[in-house]
Amino acid sequence: MLVVIFTLPGCGEDPLNLIVDCSECYQEEPDSADLIIDFTINEVYDSVPFTVYRGKVEEGNIEFADTATEGTWYVYVPVNEFYSVEAKYKSGNKTIFAIDGEKLRTRLVVDECDRECYVIRDGKYDLKLKE
Repeated sequence: MLVVIFTLPGCGEDPLNLIVDCSECYQEEPDSADLIIDFTINEVYDSVPFTVYRGKVEEGNIEFADTATEGTWYVYVPVNEFYSVEAKYKSGNKTIFAIDGEKLRTRLVVDECDRECYVIRDGKYDLKLKE
């Protein structure tokens, strides 16, 4: 006997394991979105200089540079581009570089919400120091 179970997608996960929050869908495809960058901010590292590059760090195409004083920063940039983020942690004579990179992109969501819409994929950069 063969039993087949069908599940209908809702505002949950799609077959590619994309969790869709329908309240964060865009009717029109966005041309820009936020990079979400997490840093270690504590008593040792109260500020962290960082640079966002369009492409790989080695290519040197600086998109944005600043100094983080909070654990999470948002940087608004064009989508469908690869971005790298480099953070420079300094304490005394010691310097630690943290680098992360990926493509910030949009995705058309067809069946998960009450109508077709676009969601932002990726764009989360973890530059926290490992404990």
